[in-house]
Amino acid sequence: MCRKAHGSAFGSFLHADGTLFRWLAGESPIQSCQSSPENFRAFCRVCGSNMPVLEDEGAHVTIPAGALDDDPGVRPIVHIHTASRAPWYGVTDELPQFAEFPPDEFWSQYERVNGESAP
Repeated sequence: MCRKAHGSAFGSFLHADGTLFRWLAGESPIQSCQSSPENFRAFCRVCGSNMPVLEDEGAHVTIPAGALDDDPGVRPIVHIHTASRAPWYGVTDELPQFAEFPPDEFWSQYERVNGESAP
């Protein structure tokens, strides 16, 4: 689904604490649709760009990296859903790979501890 939604080999997303996410401008043209039983996609009704989605009742936000104007200051940490990757695109770096979504244990090392990001 990421390939079809993005028209490329994969979709790149930033995941963050949704309670810290705030729209500063441009929220009014955002629309969302349920693309599969547990997946929502948000997009701009004006230009069609993929937009951030709040998940788990606002606890998490998923931000399409391509929607950012500036360098977010973070780099990829994992390749997910590699079982359904484009057959013509090879993963050539040393980042961890998961056939589906990683287990919670993987993400726990990146969760906030007392308001600070874990190492």
